[in-house]
Amino acid sequence: MNDLNIIVNGVRAGSKATGCALCGATWGDHHEEILGEDLFFCCDICAAEFRNMIEKALQNTPINKIDELRINGNYRDGRHVVINNEKNSLSFYVKFGPGAAIEEFRMEK
Repeated sequence: MNDLNIIVNGVRAGSKATGCALCGATWGDHHEEILGEDLFFCCDICAAEFRNMIEKALQNTPINKIDELRINGNYRDGRHVVINNEKNSLSFYVKFGPGAAIEEFRMEK
């Protein structure tokens, strides 16, 4: 079990048993180490989107450790994300385009 708590649309995710760390799907078998964790993704595109999302979110923020990641939404509508650690919280909206590129990103309160 990962130390990082990932919740996708209300359900724990990030392992083959619990689902893709970005979309929650259980098909596929792609693993990548991100944030020091061996995370399960259904495909390489979800892994790239997750990595791009984390890198973008952590630019110019005081957050250097993530304890919990809550992701709500989907590819079509975009995702509302909350990153938590014991001291800080960061909320943002992200939508991806072709090739895992970030199409839209905005901080939320």
